[in-house]
Amino acid sequence: MNKKQTRQTKGFASITANDSHSTNKTITPHATPLYLSSTFIYESAEKAQAVFEGKEEAFIYSRWSHPNAELVESKIEQLETFGLKVSAKALAFSSGMGAISALFQSMLKTGDAILAQGNIYGTSVDFFNHYAATLGVEVIYADFQDVVALEQTLAKHKNIRLLYAETPSNPTLDCYDLKALSKLAHRFKAKIAVDNTFATPYLQQPFKFGVDFIVHSATKYLNGHGTGLSGFLLGKDLAFMQQDVWKIRKLNGSICSAFDAWMLNVGMKTLSLRMDKHCANALAIAKFLSKHPKVKKVNYLGLSNHPEHKLAKQQMSNFGGVLSFELIGGFRAAKKLMKSVELCQLTASLGTTDTLIQHPASMSHYFVPKAQRLQYGITDGLVRLSVGIEDARDIIADLAQALEK
Repeated sequence: MNKKQTRQTKGFASITANDSHSTNKTITPHATPLYLSSTFIYESAEKAQAVFEGKEEAFIYSRWSHPNAELVESKIEQLETFGLKVSAKALAFSSGMGAISALFQSMLKTGDAILAQGNIYGTSVDFFNHYAATLGVEVIYADFQDVVALEQTLAKHKNIRLLYAETPSNPTLDCYDLKALSKLAHRFKAKIAVDNTFATPYLQQPFKFGVDFIVHSATKYLNGHGTGLSGFLLGKDLAFMQQDVWKIRKLNGSICSAFDAWMLNVGMKTLSLRMDKHCANALAIAKFLSKHPKVKKVNYLGLSNHPEHKLAKQQMSNFGGVLSFELIGGFRAAKKLMKSVELCQLTASLGTTDTLIQHPASMSHYFVPKAQRLQYGITDGLVRLSVGIEDARDIIADLAQALEK
């Protein structure tokens, strides 16, 4: 047989092993397909060489990028820059921690320092401390409300390259002045990154206030249903994101999987609808708790007596779906409440359609040194509530019965 001839009939194993794609029909699916392929085929050796040399664009390997990841990257770029005269590049990661890790690895080297907000997500603190211990990067925790003290710290520590903030903060629900923090960071030739997980771009756009990087745990509100892990890092320095951060993601293999990206896209379709309901419910629950005799304090930016209520109104379009409250009975009362709720689900995450409750001191912030935890208001009696989209009356009734036990 001539080598250029092709067999007319394929063997059984060949039929089962190969996909036959029709070339005489145009397939335009309404819903985005799930691209479960680790690699991508090229029509010629010349095309493959051009792609690997960077002369032509095409997908190479799903660890580098894939269609489902690029779809959600494009969507979050548009959301975080909506209405702004700003360009940004987003990269999707396997989790929010993957995004934070890539930012640190891309920016920092031995001898550099990070100035971090003291009351942030517990795993972020755990990572910062571990990173500092193993790679020789100094981590300085501070109260980001005290701009004067921050200025003094930046003036003293010339090696600070990055300010890391989280607003609203987890789990104390404080609000921080992003415009003032950005100006301060840039005056000292540093960059500023902000975790925007609690607010989402629907309620807050940090780029509007001069922020350099935005981090999301997309596992939370962006997915919205607790069906997968994912994260984002966005930056205004397009070259830095496309070269430095992208290379770290490629080498670490920390890209979001195709399935998780696909699920994330499904969830993002209802983001605005869900956030409106989360916010409305959270305000109703916060008002209820603020009048309860067993509750010492309620942390929710939507309450007019919150110290940062006015700032939040200027910086956010609404106040979010997470609140926290401190029980008069302390640790025992918090643990008792966890055991007594029926509708509220006891779990460590947040941002899903159902209401989630947790005790930071024994759960999400267990690995934060106790002295630091207490210094920034994460007390033993503090309870965090991620308010869902159920009927608000049902959530209030569940909390009421649990508090009375």
